[in-house]
Amino acid sequence: MKKYDERETLFSRINLEKGSKDYNEFYSKNKDIKYKDDSIRRISFRNALRKSDQFKDLFFPIISNNKLYIKNLHEMAENYKLKDKVEIPKGFNNNIKEITKYYGATDVGIVKLDGHSYYSHFGGLSESLNIENYGKIISPKFKTGIIFTVKMDLGLMNRAPHYEELLTTEETYLKVAEIGSRLAIYLKSLGYESFSNNSEIYLAPLVPLAYDAGLGEIGMSNHLVTLEHGDNIRLGAVFTNMELDTDKPIDFGLTEFCKKCALCLINCPSHSISHLPRMVNGRQFYKFDDTSCFDLWAKTGTDCGVCIQSCPFTQGIDLEKVKRMKGNPELMKELVKEHLEIHGRRKYTKNDLDIVKIGEKK
Repeated sequence: MKKYDERETLFSRINLEKGSKDYNEFYSKNKDIKYKDDSIRRISFRNALRKSDQFKDLFFPIISNNKLYIKNLHEMAENYKLKDKVEIPKGFNNNIKEITKYYGATDVGIVKLDGHSYYSHFGGLSESLNIENYGKIISPKFKTGIIFTVKMDLGLMNRAPHYEELLTTEETYLKVAEIGSRLAIYLKSLGYESFSNNSEIYLAPLVPLAYDAGLGEIGMSNHLVTLEHGDNIRLGAVFTNMELDTDKPIDFGLTEFCKKCALCLINCPSHSISHLPRMVNGRQFYKFDDTSCFDLWAKTGTDCGVCIQSCPFTQGIDLEKVKRMKGNPELMKELVKEHLEIHGRRKYTKNDLDIVKIGEKK
C-alpha cells in the first residue's frame, strides 16, 4: 500500500511558489502536472466572484474571519492540559458517538488507525494557524479515529454554484472545527491525548476513514455519500489514544447506483468527473481532473458544489427502496427515474436567496 502524501493534493501543489526549492523538487518528480498546475497557481478564487463591489463589501465579511475562529478553536484544543486518566468502561464507544452528536455532529463512526491511515508528509496548508509544516513527516501516534459528518444547509447548496453555496461550506467547516475542538478537549479532560483535524490541518485524508467508519460509500464524485444527506456534508475527525470498539464499512450498492445515475458527471460544468474507477489503498475511487475543477472555481469565485447538489441522495431518496436496491438494477433505475421526475436533472434555485438580497424584504 502506498501512503497518502498531502503534498500531492491540489491545494498543496498550487500553493507552492514558482521557482522555490520545494516547487523545483516536487515538479522534478511530477513533470506531467506542472503546466496545468502553473495555470491556476496561487489564485484566490473568491476574488473572481461576478458580483458588484457593493455585494462584496456587504457579504464577504460574513465568512472572512472564519479562519481566525478556527485558529482560536485549534489553539484551545492543542493548549488544553492533559488531565489524570479515567478508566473507560466497555461499550463507551456508544457514549462517544452520542457526545459528538451532542456537540453538533450529524453522524459518527469510529475506526482503528494504522500507519497507512495517515498522510506521510504535511502539505504546508496550515498558514492560517501560523504553522509552517510543508514536507514535515507525520508520525502516526494515535490509535483511534472518531470520524463525524456535519450536514450542510440544503437550501443554500441548491443555489450552487453561486455565493450562497460557499456560505454553507464555510459555515460547516467552522462547525466541524468547533465540534472537533470540543471533543478533543473532552478526551484530554479524561486523560487521553487527542488531536482535532479541521479544514486548516489534517493528519490524514478523511474520506477513506469515513468509509471505513461506515458513514457512507464513495460516490462517482469521489465524495463520501451518506444515506440520509448524500454528499451534502463535511467531514471532521478527532484522533485519540482512547481505545474504543470500531465500526465497519457499509455497502448499500452505491457503486452500481452511480453507474445508473451519473448526474454528478452529467452536470459537472468543468467536465472534471469521470466514470472510470481507480483503486487507492483497497478502496474504489474514480479518476478526477482536480485542476479543471479548480479552474472553474477561479472563474466563478465559489467552490461550485454542483456535483453535491446533483446527487439524488443529497436531495432525499426513498430509503426503504435503497435498503433493497443492492443487486437490483431495475430498482436503481426506478429510483433515478423518481428523482428526475421530482427534481429534474438538477435541483437548482435560480434567484438570489434572502441572505444576499440587497434592500428591504417585501
